[in-house]
Amino acid sequence: MILSHEIPQGCKLYFGKSAQLKREIEAFASAILQKNGYQEIITPTFAYLEHQRDIKSREVVRTNNQYNHQIALRNDSTIDTIRLLAPHLRENTKNKRWFYIQPIFIYPTTEIHQIGVENLENCNIAPFITMSLEILDSNFLANTPLKPHLQLANVRIPQICAEIFKIPLIAFKNIDVEAITKANPIMQELLCVHNQQSLQEFLQRNSTLERNLKYALEQLLGLAKEIPYANCTISPLYCAPMHYYTGLFFRFFAENSTLILGGEYTILEQNACGFGIYTDDFIQYLLRSDG
Repeated sequence: MILSHEIPQGCKLYFGKSAQLKREIEAFASAILQKNGYQEIITPTFAYLEHQRDIKSREVVRTNNQYNHQIALRNDSTIDTIRLLAPHLRENTKNKRWFYIQPIFIYPTTEIHQIGVENLENCNIAPFITMSLEILDSNFLANTPLKPHLQLANVRIPQICAEIFKIPLIAFKNIDVEAITKANPIMQELLCVHNQQSLQEFLQRNSTLERNLKYALEQLLGLAKEIPYANCTISPLYCAPMHYYTGLFFRFFAENSTLILGGEYTILEQNACGFGIYTDDFIQYLLRSDG
C-alpha cells in the first residue's frame, strides 16, 4: 500500500521554510547574475532522446510522442543550453552570458534542482568563484556559519599524466593510489599537493617537467593565487564528474554534499565555462546549520 503522503524516491518536496528558502536563493542568485550581465533562459523539459545521450553517466527518463519518436526528460541543462543556443551563436548574437533556474531528471525518479550559469565569451572561472562566494556569504538563514570547502583542480592534469606515465585514466577516476604512485616518483609527490604552498614547492623542485604538464599546473597555481579563500584545497589529480569539462575546475562542498561546481568545458565545439548551484543540497545544508 502506498500512503497518500508518500512521494517517489528521489523526488523533492518543499513547503514552509524550505520552500521560502528555495525562492530566496533563486531570487538572490538571479539578481547577482543579472548584475553581472547574464540573461535568463528556460529550456524545454522534454527533448528528443538522441540529444540526451551525451551524458553517459546519467540514465534518462524516456517516453514517446504522438509520432512515436523517443522523448526524454531533460537530464543536463548545460548541454541543452549550448545545443539550443548554437544556431544563434553562429549568427553572432550579442549576448553570450546566460543562466537558468530549472531541474534536471534522472531515471527512474530523481529530480535535481539547480541554478546554472554559462559564459560563452570569456573562459575565465575566477569571476564564477567570486559570484559563488557572494551567494554563499549572503547567509539566507540568520547566524548560519556557512564556510564550505573550496576545491580547485585542472582536469587536464590527470589526462596529461595518464599520457606521459602510461597510467589508465580510470585509475584517476577511481583514486587508485597504488596504480598512480607506482608509475613514477613524481606522481607520488603530486598526490601530496593539497594547497597553494605545496603546489608552488612542487613546481620549484620539478622545474624540468614536461611542458604541457608544467603549464597545466601553473594555470592551477595562478587560479589559487587569484582566489583569496582560506578554506581552499588544491587537487591536481581530481577528475571532473562530467566528461565535457576540459580545464580549470572548482567545487564548493560541505558535509559530503556538493553545493556549487563549475569550470571550463567544450560542447559541440563551443568553448565556454560555467557553474551550477545545487539548490537541493544548498537548502539542506542551510537548514542543518540553522539547527
